[in-house]
Amino acid sequence: MHYRIFLFFLLLKFPLWAQVTPTIKPFLLGDQEVNLLIYEKNHHQGDMVFIHVHENETASLQAGLKYINQNGGKLVTLQHSFDGSVNRMVKFTYKGKKYEFDPNRIFSKDINTLKKTLKSNEKDSIKYNQALTLVNQLASLIWSQIQDASYLVSLHNNKNECASCVRKGWFGRKLIEESYNITSYVQKCDVQSESNQSCEDIYINPVINNSEFFIVTDKVDFDYFFKKRFNVVLQNQHPVDDGSMSVFAVFNKKRYINAEAKHGRVEEQSKMLELLKN
Repeated sequence: MHYRIFLFFLLLKFPLWAQVTPTIKPFLLGDQEVNLLIYEKNHHQGDMVFIHVHENETASLQAGLKYINQNGGKLVTLQHSFDGSVNRMVKFTYKGKKYEFDPNRIFSKDINTLKKTLKSNEKDSIKYNQALTLVNQLASLIWSQIQDASYLVSLHNNKNECASCVRKGWFGRKLIEESYNITSYVQKCDVQSESNQSCEDIYINPVINNSEFFIVTDKVDFDYFFKKRFNVVLQNQHPVDDGSMSVFAVFNKKRYINAEAKHGRVEEQSKMLELLKN
C-alpha cells in the first residue's frame, strides 16, 4: 500500500520521467519501513549506477529518472515517507525511543562517525547501539545494490542561500551562514572547513551558478569536467570521514561522481548528466 501511494505522488510530480517501474527492497528500521526503489532499463552489470539518498532532493531524482528513461541505466533511491511528503532526515522509533539520521552520513566503518550521525535522546547505550546496528545494516543494503557499478553517480540538490542576519527574539540577531555550494571547498578567512580539508583541486567557472557542480574522486574525471569548463571539485585521497558516500567510495577504491544542483533546477541538472555520456 505504501509503495502504491509513493508511486501515485511520484507520477503527479513528474509523470513523463517515472516510466520505469521500480523493484522494491524493504527494510524494517525499528517501527519504520524504509524502501530501496530500484529503477532499471537496459542496464548491464558493471555499468554506471545513479544513487539518490535524500528524499527531499526531488529535482535530482527527476533528472536521474529522465536520464535512464532516455538512455537506459540503473537508479537506486531511498523512500521513507509515505504520506506524500519528502524529507531529508530519516526518523524512526526503536524500543520506544526516537532516532534521526542523515542517510548520506551512514557510510562509515568508524563507530564514532556513525554516533555523530545518529541523533537521539536515548541514554541507554545498549538500545542506542542496537539502533546504530540497524542503521549500519541499512547502509550495507544500499551499498550492496550499487557496489558492482563501474562508477557511481550520486544525485544531490542544495539550497544555495546567501548569508543573512535574522531576528532572534525581541532584540537579538542571528547570523545564518552561506549555505553549501562549490565555494564551500575554498578556504575562507584563513579558516579551513571539513569540505576544504577534503579538497585536492577545484575549478570554478564564473559564468556558471555556484550551486551547479560536480565532486569527483578520480583525476581523470576532474580533467574531463575542467576541459568542459564545468564547475568541479576533486576530492583528495584522505578526506575527512563524515560518513558520506563520497568518502566511503574512496576508502573502497570506487570511482565516484556527485552531481550537485540547486533545488528545483531539473533542466540544469539534466544538462549536467548529459555530460556523463561523453
